[in-house]
Amino acid sequence: MHRRALLSSAAALSLAGLSGCLADARRTASGRIRADTGHSQLHPTDERYVKGSFPDDADFRGWLFSDPPADQRDVFTDRAMQGQYSNDLLEADGDSFVLLFEVRMAREDAAFYNIGLSPSWSGWRDADIPIRRSPPADPDAFEVDADTLVCTHLSTFDVARGSTPTTATLQVFERDDESGITRGSSAESVVATHRVGRWSDR
Repeated sequence: MHRRALLSSAAALSLAGLSGCLADARRTASGRIRADTGHSQLHPTDERYVKGSFPDDADFRGWLFSDPPADQRDVFTDRAMQGQYSNDLLEADGDSFVLLFEVRMAREDAAFYNIGLSPSWSGWRDADIPIRRSPPADPDAFEVDADTLVCTHLSTFDVARGSTPTTATLQVFERDDESGITRGSSAESVVATHRVGRWSDR
């Protein structure tokens, strides 16, 4: 029994070490991941920006784009195409990729979701992307006549000299309203974790 436990521990350590080596190798080959541009829109659920629907058991959905879709209207609704999202997916080309995600929430939990500091490689084709959750600066001024809201977020990332990730882990941290500092220096600060893959693999 002890030998089996030791073997399991050794295997886990070996896999963890391998993942770290792959991440180091990817950073060496491709350089660091750098957040370029991004924006969030907080809106009522019935004002849809992304086509499709949320999973039955989740209030989050998201995707990576390493290449522009053949037709952006396969992704965005007419409302989105008429606004600031209309050409953003075209940035997913070459050494750049796009992260698109949506979070659904109750009106009293209204919050914006934006990219945090220092996205990084966690494996050969995997990335870790920190997400900062913060309430509206003036909740009283944020007037929306809806019980349920959605935050639609899109960000563009640059990766020097290499391939873009095919999967990513998004760790959501809270923003401290008093200090303005994002808490997230330890795993205990994470309020949610989500995995995203490529739109083309959905």
